[in-house]
Amino acid sequence: MKELTKSFLQNFSNMLIDLHFISHRALFDRSLNEKLTLAKAIDVEKAYLILKKENVWWKNQKRKENLYFSFSKDNQTFDIAFVDDITRIDAFKKKNHYLLVQTSERKYQAYFKLDKPVNAFDLYKIQKVLCTLYRGDIGALSPYQLKRLAGFYNTKYKEPFFVKPVLKGQNVIPVNEVLNYYKKVFEKPINNKHYRLLKISYNTKTWDDFKTDDLSVADMRYACYLVRIGLSDDEIKQRLAAESPDISQRKRNLKDYLERTVRKARKYVILNQ
Repeated sequence: MKELTKSFLQNFSNMLIDLHFISHRALFDRSLNEKLTLAKAIDVEKAYLILKKENVWWKNQKRKENLYFSFSKDNQTFDIAFVDDITRIDAFKKKNHYLLVQTSERKYQAYFKLDKPVNAFDLYKIQKVLCTLYRGDIGALSPYQLKRLAGFYNTKYKEPFFVKPVLKGQNVIPVNEVLNYYKKVFEKPINNKHYRLLKISYNTKTWDDFKTDDLSVADMRYACYLVRIGLSDDEIKQRLAAESPDISQRKRNLKDYLERTVRKARKYVILNQ
């Protein structure tokens, strides 16, 4: 088990990571907030030493404490993308992508090697494209998403599942191509007819759900919500312009205001998830 964890961590040797414990019962009720961060912004060699010192394999088996890691916010760049709960497993294997980890009988976490490092904002875009193509969890796009560590048991199930890599591949993702795809698919302008269909099909909250006395604060809260559910910049601007009361009268330069609001909302969401 220890050697499996050690070899798994080596896949992230270019990254600084954080280590986390989550209690067994908190897996079923995250509101308990029973998460303990063991260490922040450490390399994988130090991470393994901390895991050994804390005797976490014993704690995982005897106390059902679950082990996770995340990419640290101290990273300036990222050379690996992540998709949670990927469902197009055969397509991933056929492409021989970087790393596939089985976390339960039916669930997998996927890692994609990038041909060059990217910042957190571009990583978000890349992960959104990959999540769409390989049908993963659209709610897990943050660069700092928690990820399970191989070599430990997932205790969420009646029979704890041993988390393990099931594929190590050689394929490398071309960053420029993926970012161009994101721009083409997720940032294309939409007309009013498309907006009306979009609003119906998403069945999401509206601006009124975030209404406060300060309309600009409500705009920002709504924009953050729309970022979290995966809408593109243009889709968010369209919804703000259509739903925020008297926005064109309140804001002298509406285009600039919308761009700044969406940019700030996206930055806030990425840095605080």
